[in-house]
Amino acid sequence: MRLLFLVFCLIWAAIGFYGADADSGVPRSASGAAIVVVEASLVVGYRRGRFPWWTWLVELPCVGLVAFASGYKITIGLLFVWINFRALYGSRKDQLPAAAAVVAVMAGGVFLAGVPSSDAVSLTVTALIGLAINHTLAQGLRARDRAAARESVVASAGAAFAAVGSRQEAAQAAAGAALRLDEAVGGALLTTIASSAVRIIGHAGSAGPDVLNRSIELDDLGPEMLTALSPGGTATITGAAAAGFAAAMSMPAHDRLLVVPLAVQGDVFGLLVAAVRRRPDDDLSAALLTLADEAALTLDRLLSRSRLSIVVENSSDALILAGELGVIRLANPAAERLLGHPVGGLAGRDLRRLIHPQDLDVVLTAASTGARTCRLRGSDDQPWSEYEVVVEYVTEHDGSRSLILNARDISEQRRLEMQLRHAQKLESVGRLAAGVAHEINTPIQFVGDNIRFLDGSFADLLTLVTAVRDRGDSDEAMAELLREIDAEFLLREVPAAVRQTLEGVDRVATIVRAMKSFGHPGDETKSLADLNDLVTNTLVVAAGEIKPVADVETELADLPPVRCHVGDINQTLLNLVVNAAHAIEAAGKGRGTVRVVTRRDGDEAVIDVADTGTGVPPEVADKLFDPFFTTKEVGRGTGQGLALARSLVVDRHQGSISFHTEIGAGTVFSVRLPIGEAAGPAPSSTELEVVP
Repeated sequence: MRLLFLVFCLIWAAIGFYGADADSGVPRSASGAAIVVVEASLVVGYRRGRFPWWTWLVELPCVGLVAFASGYKITIGLLFVWINFRALYGSRKDQLPAAAAVVAVMAGGVFLAGVPSSDAVSLTVTALIGLAINHTLAQGLRARDRAAARESVVASAGAAFAAVGSRQEAAQAAAGAALRLDEAVGGALLTTIASSAVRIIGHAGSAGPDVLNRSIELDDLGPEMLTALSPGGTATITGAAAAGFAAAMSMPAHDRLLVVPLAVQGDVFGLLVAAVRRRPDDDLSAALLTLADEAALTLDRLLSRSRLSIVVENSSDALILAGELGVIRLANPAAERLLGHPVGGLAGRDLRRLIHPQDLDVVLTAASTGARTCRLRGSDDQPWSEYEVVVEYVTEHDGSRSLILNARDISEQRRLEMQLRHAQKLESVGRLAAGVAHEINTPIQFVGDNIRFLDGSFADLLTLVTAVRDRGDSDEAMAELLREIDAEFLLREVPAAVRQTLEGVDRVATIVRAMKSFGHPGDETKSLADLNDLVTNTLVVAAGEIKPVADVETELADLPPVRCHVGDINQTLLNLVVNAAHAIEAAGKGRGTVRVVTRRDGDEAVIDVADTGTGVPPEVADKLFDPFFTTKEVGRGTGQGLALARSLVVDRHQGSISFHTEIGAGTVFSVRLPIGEAAGPAPSSTELEVVP
């Protein structure tokens, strides 16, 4: 429309130049110069989209001069086109000089060029009506242009939202778009609501960088702004409330604040605030609501993505995304860590090379459901490890087929299960041993009591026999009887036999007591125990393993009671002394010695178990406490003894277990337990020293 009017101005200007009347007294050159000035001013204003007020003072004389030079004939059309063109720009106040210009030019025609008053009046009225119509049309055009510009701003913001990678970038894009919606907007803020506080995460315009991350309590917002805290709600804040919010956020004061909510699925989690210098020409609510909705969806999407990323990055399970052909596209840090690769080291590798060949068909088949046990390794020089694996096939947004492998390291679980089975077995054996000991104890008690009775009775009988013997041979029959029963032999051997029998009964009773104490299942609470008693009972129970190959030496210091799980310490000592006996037997150097020493070292009670075996080779020393590792021949031992001992001492008692070995001379295992209630962090449980 503006371009059409400008073309008409050029046409009428050309007609005015050639229609200038020489009798008017105005040189054609002056008329041409006036036309050039008017057209140049119109073109410049058209390009800029605005006309400063002082251009009226330049254009009005020139238009009047052209009209006078043409005798107010056909070139009077230049006046109409010029006025109507100028009506397309500016506000109502800008149209008042236009109306005055029409009246002034037509009055000049009446008084200077002899234009009839009736013609002048009709032309003036027609010009003013055209001025009003074109101004109204211009307002509609400007409103349409502003709406189109806002739609363009919102659309460009949508494109920016699609490209952002963080909530901070999205907030800045939303605030910048709000600032571009209208010239009246002087500043914009984007806030989130969390923990009953409003915090600024994006800013633009007069809201400078100092406002970023500032917060204000919800209770301090005031009732005007709280009306916007509902989906679809908006608020216009003016006066003291607007000034108070601006002051709280350390931003320049504005006359008016436009507030719209950020909401997703009915939940408001933030606000978009536009600070305006003056009342906008059009209502900005619709554009702000659209922008706020797009910003809310983007922030929610980024939040979901961020939360998902946090879950994936911090998951203890290995997560691997691979293409249908097996090329790994993405792996989380747990996958890199469990498989022994640096960050990014798995991307581009073939997933199938990580899976044991015998497990490939079972794991990667699309028909498999649920968790499967699978062996994985990061590289060819690593051992296979057992994992619990779940594989899901998915279709990505580009239509490509991918698989997600979720792997969980179950080696620790297997170890715990083995320990549990071992502990359950030991508990069953312990209960059985306690039961057997109880059953043995009853007959041993009455056997012992009877032998003690016989011992006392036979002593009396011996007294009688001795008295009869001392009487001499006066009673020949009695003497003959004494010779027949070999009284001298009985007097000499029967007391010794009774003493040996009582010693045997006492030894059986001692073994029974040790078995009952060692086999007691215990409970989950610690109790005070004498470590020396535990050592003694353990050596009695293990005597069957030790006696054939070694002698036992003990050096038991005076120790205070130690709070511990008695069954755990019994099991640990049993494993150590049995291992010592096996080491001596394996050395093949003849009968050896198992030496057990207890001592106190500061706040710790120490139990040393030494053997005279061949020692631990350096190449296996660092594996000695690993689960299932054993140096014994196949079929003897499970490789769980030292691993279990380590777990019982370190995990259950916050103690430590270490060993010192000397090749060819033997090994000393040291168990350290804290004395009393205090127990700090567990020291290293695999301290070792190997002496060549």
